[in-house]
Amino acid sequence: MIKLIRNDDRLIHGQCVTQIVKVHAIEHIIVIDDFTATNPFLKRIFEKAVPSHITAEALTTDQAVEAVRAAAGNTISTLVLMKTPLVMQRLLQEIDPLPKDLNIASIAAGQNRIAVTKYAYLTPQEIAAVKQMGEDGVHIWFQLIPTSPCTEWDSIKMNY
Repeated sequence: MIKLIRNDDRLIHGQCVTQIVKVHAIEHIIVIDDFTATNPFLKRIFEKAVPSHITAEALTTDQAVEAVRAAAGNTISTLVLMKTPLVMQRLLQEIDPLPKDLNIASIAAGQNRIAVTKYAYLTPQEIAAVKQMGEDGVHIWFQLIPTSPCTEWDSIKMNY
């Protein structure tokens, strides 16, 4: 079962391992990132970065569709991590049922990125994807860690 779908450009990191996995009782992590999944060294680092009682796999977006579909239908508490809301949009198009819930955490500032929160900067294309998912009934919320303030997309969408 998918417990949390999260956008975080850091993917697996200290806060994820120490807080996110505990709060959601995560047993398995699916990292969706083409670069990580196709770089053997980086892939091994990510798969080893989790506590020994948690399994992890780094997959390309194409590979992840079947893995996420399987996770949605089993009883293993799974965290799905990706760098961009565009991946979530694709998963929603290809997987039914998929939880219609997206936590957007840290997405770094950069060229053509617009501040949506103090820690989440989205491209115009990503903002369009978030808008569309919100209109399609996906609950979208911005929060770094479970103990930090939460900003609901519905409360800020009129700014974009």
